[in-house]
Amino acid sequence: MLNRNIWQKSCAILILLTPVFVLLLTINLLFFQADVSRTQTEECHVFGAVYMTMNNPYFKVLDNKMHTIIENEGDVLISRDSAMSQERQNEEIRELIKSGVELIFIACVDWDKVEEGIQYAQDAGVPVIAIDTDVRNKDLVTCSVVSDNYHAGELCAEHLLANRDSANILLLEHITSISGRMRIMGFTDTIKDHPAFRIVGSGESDGQIENAMPVMEILLKEHPEANVVMALNDPSAFGAMAAIEGAGLSGEFLVYGVDGSPEARTMIADHLMTATVTQFPSMIAARATEVAYQTVNGQECEKEIIIPVELISSENVDQYNVSGWQ
Repeated sequence: MLNRNIWQKSCAILILLTPVFVLLLTINLLFFQADVSRTQTEECHVFGAVYMTMNNPYFKVLDNKMHTIIENEGDVLISRDSAMSQERQNEEIRELIKSGVELIFIACVDWDKVEEGIQYAQDAGVPVIAIDTDVRNKDLVTCSVVSDNYHAGELCAEHLLANRDSANILLLEHITSISGRMRIMGFTDTIKDHPAFRIVGSGESDGQIENAMPVMEILLKEHPEANVVMALNDPSAFGAMAAIEGAGLSGEFLVYGVDGSPEARTMIADHLMTATVTQFPSMIAARATEVAYQTVNGQECEKEIIIPVELISSENVDQYNVSGWQ
């Protein structure tokens, strides 16, 4: 009888204590999971990337390559699209820093006005790597990883000089981007000692197909003698080609671009576009992420990395894959 009473009292105590055990177990699991999550976060590098626009397929490819490399290391890349607004880009830099990123990759909208955002990063102790296009004050960035933009313009000009005895040239520019300015500068510097090759007009396209087309339509009306267009990138060249076709001048124009996009290579193969200079986003992504890991690990890195470029024309387009980026 005594044993039975003891057993009943023990059961009653256990029933009373069960909610306490459940509560303690829940608290323990919550804290354990939080500790695991915190440990995983501490072991994981978190990077940020801010692009001038994702409207250009080139930046999508570059971002995808960087995501692949970083995520294969078990780390995280947070990407932002500035939609061609430097004010927005500067704010995105602040937001990324508040979210705890260790380093930021930036393809700036305006190589001068971006300084405000980069200075904010520097004050916060967050290093910045410029990709695709430089910033004016290079002292503010850890490294610049860019294509040989000046040489891209040179290559287009050299092809033109080799294939025409004279030309009346229109330029489609993006003056707030130093990469675009360098391409146009490489082109104009190369032809400046050839008086038969004249720049007759220019317009600002912001590197966007939807801007390039109406600008080109105006230039064609203002300069009916024009027969060549040098565009800072492929999207601008495509906008120019649409305007040229609309004006019924497709067979009379040579069209040059820069990027080496699959669409441009296809048009060159079909003899609709004259040439493009290909960039290598996979190589830019590889070198930029290499520098990023050197930086967060406290290692020395190069201050500037220039990635070579290559001209693609009808003479060699069959050597390149027309279905993907290089």
